[in-house]
Amino acid sequence: MTLTMHIGEFKARFSEVVEMVREGAVIKVVKGKSSELVGYFGVSNKPEKTSTRKLGFFNDQDVVIKKEDMQWTDEELSEMGL
Repeated sequence: MTLTMHIGEFKARFSEVVEMVREGAVIKVVKGKSSELVGYFGVSNKPEKTSTRKLGFFNDQDVVIKKEDMQWTDEELSEMGL
């Protein structure tokens, strides 16, 4: 359930809003006569399935990438032309 509130009403009724969010409501906060969106206040839905990142080419090559391998000195960077 999504409710729309102007920012002044949201601030005035903040304690009530917290209780509504605990019950599962999502509050859309707007401001001004044009109802410009400020943001949403509510429980965020976490993805059901976490995605794993693939290494592409290195996935099948038995290559281990360490953090130390990703740090270069200024001299090494200049040799690479960076």
